[in-house]
Amino acid sequence: MTGHVLTYTVVHRSFVPEFVGREPYVVAWVEVADGTRAFGRIVGAADVRIGMPVTSTDLQQWRPR
Repeated sequence: MTGHVLTYTVVHRSFVPEFVGREPYVVAWVEVADGTRAFGRIVGAADVRIGMPVTSTDLQQWRPR
């Protein structure tokens, strides 16, 4: 599944136990080709930007194309 970043944030302090110690990490809303939107982590990108094309690696992770 491919799409583009609509908006994102960089998390520097996590309150979710599974992510403590992984900071900073990026979470984003992604719009996919059919217009639906998905929320998840952006992995493998040093510089995330709005409009950046991404592809899903699983249900909750996206990687730059």
